[in-house]
Amino acid sequence: MTEYLKQLSEKLIVTKIPVYFKLPDESIKEPFYVIGSHTGDDSRSAKFGLAIVDTTLQIDLFYPIDSRTKVEESIFQTKVALNKRMTHQVLIDHSIGREVYHIIFRISDLII
Repeated sequence: MTEYLKQLSEKLIVTKIPVYFKLPDESIKEPFYVIGSHTGDDSRSAKFGLAIVDTTLQIDLFYPIDSRTKVEESIFQTKVALNKRMTHQVLIDHSIGREVYHIIFRISDLII
């Protein structure tokens, strides 16, 4: 899983948006990604041999509230950079001490 998270982080770097693995304090300005929680299901694995884990991972993008057009462009750039099966949801959020767009990406992947 560590290698998988590292690969995702490296792919996101091409968007030129900083990547964190936990929510930074409010002094850090948007935009930024937070590679967050994940769930895994290894019930597909055989008793012996390689483990197969069906993983769902959440990546959050916090973006300034000033331009919906720029948010949509960042969503597109994120999807191109990651090239994974994913869904996304756009919210307006106040959890970091100011109003921002909060885009939640959910990636589903098989890790072998």
